[in-house]
Amino acid sequence: MMLPLRSVLTLFWFVSSLGTAHAAEITVLKSADLPYYEQAVVGFKAGLPSSTTVKEYNLHGQLEQGRDIVRSLRASPPDLVLAVGLKAAMATKLEIFDTPVVFCMVLNPGAYGLSASNMTGIAIRPSAATQLSALRSVMPDRNRIGILYDEDQSGTFVRESIHVAKRYGMELVTIPINKQEDIPHALRTLLPKIDALWLIQDQMVVSESAIPFFLDSTLGAKIPLFTFSSTLVQQGALGALVVDPRTVGQQAARISLARLKEHSTGGGRLEPPDHPQLALNLNSAEYLGMTLNTEIVRLAGHLYSGHGPVARQSTQSDLTP
Repeated sequence: MMLPLRSVLTLFWFVSSLGTAHAAEITVLKSADLPYYEQAVVGFKAGLPSSTTVKEYNLHGQLEQGRDIVRSLRASPPDLVLAVGLKAAMATKLEIFDTPVVFCMVLNPGAYGLSASNMTGIAIRPSAATQLSALRSVMPDRNRIGILYDEDQSGTFVRESIHVAKRYGMELVTIPINKQEDIPHALRTLLPKIDALWLIQDQMVVSESAIPFFLDSTLGAKIPLFTFSSTLVQQGALGALVVDPRTVGQQAARISLARLKEHSTGGGRLEPPDHPQLALNLNSAEYLGMTLNTEIVRLAGHLYSGHGPVARQSTQSDLTP
């Protein structure tokens, strides 16, 4: 049976556009050689059609090197750029104005002006409502929640969290800090006033050197610690809402394919991360004298336990990008 001309043209357009998307050329800029960046890239490539051409560049932590790389692409620009990490995202912001850009693994992108019309981002920090809902599900009887934060990095997020917490019947007890040396005194001041500590993604507060102090202090005071990192849960925090870098990469692939199909910049948006998962340390719960809801335990994406009162195994870090 002969198809009508209109149907033939529609089919031709669909097949042609599909072939174009599958044959897309994508450049990946990675800020540095860090495990969570690499996992995001792996997830991204896994979400693309096999015919997609992907060229990868590593900035090795150097913004100027990234700008040089991006400038070199202008002679034959790719169809889309994926920027992984802050310096890669900044290089694209400063040097790319027409090519679609998708960025991920950037904390506080609004602070760096990553809202250009050709840029779409994936937040690394789940919303305040999402995190507080998870915290409440793990600790339904803990109402005074402590936070240490840096005003420049997290002030807006903390103020939003204060309002959201009221909907869950919780009160946030907050102490701003100006430098990392303030942490010991601030935490000692905070612990007697709270039922739980919420350690948010804040690069002033969270560092490799500060982590042991947070873990030892909260466990010593028998105050549960809720955070964002499965690494910290393995090391003794009670729980965390974890954004998996590989999942972020897969989400970036879906956004990229949609933008290629749209043939428009479609940027200026920041998407929430897909499917953050709950991580729990069962030994820490026992040590703290807490009985976790069996349904919450069943739904958790990561469960940890170990020898002694808490699990303190070393593991691959997934701390703040």
